[in-house]
Amino acid sequence: MARVDRVTDRAAGAQLRVLLVGAGGHARVCLEAFLDHGHDVVGAVSGDGTAIDGFGVPVVGLDAEVDTVAASLGVDRVFVAIGDNAARAAVTHRCDADGLVHATAVSRFACVSRSATVHDGAALLPGAIVNAATVIGRGVIVNTNASVDHDCRIGEFVHVAPGVAICGGVRVGAGTLVGVGARVLPNVTIGARVVIGAGAVVVHDVPDGAMVTGVPARQAPRSG
Repeated sequence: MARVDRVTDRAAGAQLRVLLVGAGGHARVCLEAFLDHGHDVVGAVSGDGTAIDGFGVPVVGLDAEVDTVAASLGVDRVFVAIGDNAARAAVTHRCDADGLVHATAVSRFACVSRSATVHDGAALLPGAIVNAATVIGRGVIVNTNASVDHDCRIGEFVHVAPGVAICGGVRVGAGTLVGVGARVLPNVTIGARVVIGAGAVVVHDVPDGAMVTGVPARQAPRSG
């Protein structure tokens, strides 16, 4: 398994002009992935035109104006750096409608199998491992020190939180949150829009829209 040395689908060594959509903590981590590979992050847009303290690049507009900002700055790619799954999906689809092209952020400290597939808009952060023949869907976050083993299918806009371990042959539906430190045993199928609580150990399939917590994980009431 080789360390990834690129952050987009362009040839290694090509510098890209990238505009971030989002200017919070998750965006700051993704920003470092682009900068570490020598790309030019020209700025960020955010919902209210502000960023967290010390963000590192200027906020150059609102995310509702991403198409016009991207055109004015002559960017090659945008990257939707929003932690919330539903919000990330909505903004990505809006960028699609505007004809924008999405980057993929892969930390230089992530390891991705040569036989894995990583779709556009995904973020593989420091310590992330994606093993053989796994497919990482569009807009997925594989967060710090999370691992996804062989032959998994991770649906669009999933968040695999820090320290998660997903064993081989697992299927995860779109928009699901796998909480910090959770474990998913081999060949389990997890539905769409599921919330898996921090530290849970998932040993059985989970239906769409469920919340599961505990060891072993069991369904729990979902507020809201």
